[in-house]
Amino acid sequence: MKKGESFWKYKLADWMRDLTSLANPLILVFVPFCFLGPGKPYYYLLLALLINEIVGSLIKLFFHKPRPTGQEYSNAIEKIDAGSFPSLHSSRITVVYLTLFWHADLLVFKVLFLLVIPIVGLSRIFLKKHFLSDVLGGLFFGGLVFLASVYFLK
Repeated sequence: MKKGESFWKYKLADWMRDLTSLANPLILVFVPFCFLGPGKPYYYLLLALLINEIVGSLIKLFFHKPRPTGQEYSNAIEKIDAGSFPSLHSSRITVVYLTLFWHADLLVFKVLFLLVIPIVGLSRIFLKKHFLSDVLGGLFFGGLVFLASVYFLK
């Protein structure tokens, strides 16, 4: 906790870091595996995530937009990481949790899966990693990747 920072502001930032970690690639590989198990839907999801990561990174590389707090870079990989648009956290979480929503049978799971998507997006804005437009762009891009995976990867 920083000097002069309130306890609740510190805890909120801590919780937001926890929520944003739901879009960590390792978690996004593990959680769907537990829900979908090994099989075509899971492997198609992995392919969709790979496409999401490659295309999203190319967008960040060639149409660079700095993060809200700025971030220095000296090579292409660092430039991708320093890019703000689109939010790959938002696009990843959208691809995965729309896929889980698509395959869920129980309403409670469908609701939970849909709630995770905006919560992670809001955490990215709160943590000053992205602007609202970056998160919305990531949601849109992730939605397109999801729809393409449903349509092309039947």
